[in-house]
Amino acid sequence: MIIHKTNNVTVFQSAMFQLNTTVVTTEDLILVVDPGYLPYEIEKIRLYVDRIKGDRPIYLFFTHSDFDHIVGYGAFLDAKTIASEQFVTNNLKESQLQEAINYDDEYYIVRPYQLVYPSIDYMIKEDGERFQVGNTLLTFYYALGHNHDGLIGVIESEKLAIVGDYLSDIEFPFVYFSFEQYDRTLKSLSSIFKENRELTLITSHGTVTSDQSEIIKRLNDSYEYLEFVKRQGSGEQFEQFMKEKNYLFSSVFRKRHQDNLRVYGRERDVSRLQK
Repeated sequence: MIIHKTNNVTVFQSAMFQLNTTVVTTEDLILVVDPGYLPYEIEKIRLYVDRIKGDRPIYLFFTHSDFDHIVGYGAFLDAKTIASEQFVTNNLKESQLQEAINYDDEYYIVRPYQLVYPSIDYMIKEDGERFQVGNTLLTFYYALGHNHDGLIGVIESEKLAIVGDYLSDIEFPFVYFSFEQYDRTLKSLSSIFKENRELTLITSHGTVTSDQSEIIKRLNDSYEYLEFVKRQGSGEQFEQFMKEKNYLFSSVFRKRHQDNLRVYGRERDVSRLQK
């Protein structure tokens, strides 16, 4: 379903994971971000893009390589693709692709194309790198921490910040890669929104917002959760935290919290050994 629409921006949300796909229309291009998840949802997005594109090229931007973000690639093989250099050199690509295949198998999902790991035409190699098509300028920033190959995309002409799996209002930080890097990404996001207070935040899971107080709240909630993990919060403390923040999906979030505790423990132990 469509959860956000302006003249130039449409955000579709999947029934799976409340995954958001953003379609941005400019005079120069159609930008599609992370198309997903179910086949009929991806088909609807593709039909919408074909209806509005005219003679403009399609660009497909992957915010990161988690399996739920790459499954729509096969519906946009005619698009020019953008992702981080780490996305391209990713040594986990086979396991992430297999996770998508396993998920389809488990739920009997049949797609009209074979699942393959995306081939990338334009690699973003530097933090703050700019990419321009005609008068349309995109600026990309590293978004490491959730995983190892994330990017934030800012389109100032459309007043958009597309941030991947950060600053969601429905989930706390899932830290698969690094707590230290996640903290750096939050600082980068804070700077981006301070420099341009008119940006609309599009997260990959949950609701879209341009409310600055809501954006600040999401930043603060993320910092608060990282500190909670560092204090090794668990049990009743975690249940209370979930209740206070109104996180609804308790059974899977308990597992994610335990995963975060393990990641932080390993990272802390490595840091101590290096000292």
